Amino acid sequence: MRILVNTMQYEFAHGKLPRGDGGWAFQIGSKYDVDKIFFAQGKFSVAKKIAIAEAKKRGELYVEVLS
Repeated sequence: MRILVNTMQYEFAHGKLPRGDGGWAFQIGSKYDVDKIFFAQGKFSVAKKIAIAEAKKRGELYVEVLS
């Protein structure tokens, strides 16, 4: 199962691709719902992998990086 990771909202808000260390918020699934927000701390590359694993666990195919 391939998961689509969308970074457009983050890029629009920050003017650059997400990278580096920090606190990251992801929306798991394409329909906005506060219960679908997922948080991860650390390097973006690692946080993204964790968010993808969470999406797979929830049976979702879409992850969006929030700004």
